Amino acid sequence: MSDHYQSSGNSSHIGYVPEVRTSYHEPIFVGGQIVDSEWRQIKIERDHGLVGIPDGYFDAKLRENDLWGFTQAQAIRWWFMARADGERAMGSMCLETRLVKVKLLETYEKKSIGFSDSLDWRGKPIEIPEEAKP
Repeated sequence: MSDHYQSSGNSSHIGYVPEVRTSYHEPIFVGGQIVDSEWRQIKIERDHGLVGIPDGYFDAKLRENDLWGFTQAQAIRWWFMARADGERAMGSMCLETRLVKVKLLETYEKKSIGFSDSLDWRGKPIEIPEEAKP
């Protein structure tokens, strides 16, 4: 079998996870999410209409791994603070946000594992002599 379809490689991407916690003495509820004294990921749906934060141009791999680009993560942390201001009398007071920087490493390998029958221009299988088969 020919190995001309073999390749391998790796890539890395930097993504961010926006997190929130509160210094308030009891948990609070913001944007459908409970916020307490533990750092927790800010959860939002990746719906462009809901939040208005589009993914970055090269962010497909980040999206697959629940990560955001830096600009998008910054927007999410501030969107969350603004939402708290709109939902609670205390607003964003006692809320803290941060971005966790994550390096995403990927490796891949591509290898031919088989072939289909050869067909002629009419779609009929071509008989290949035994001595010509790979």
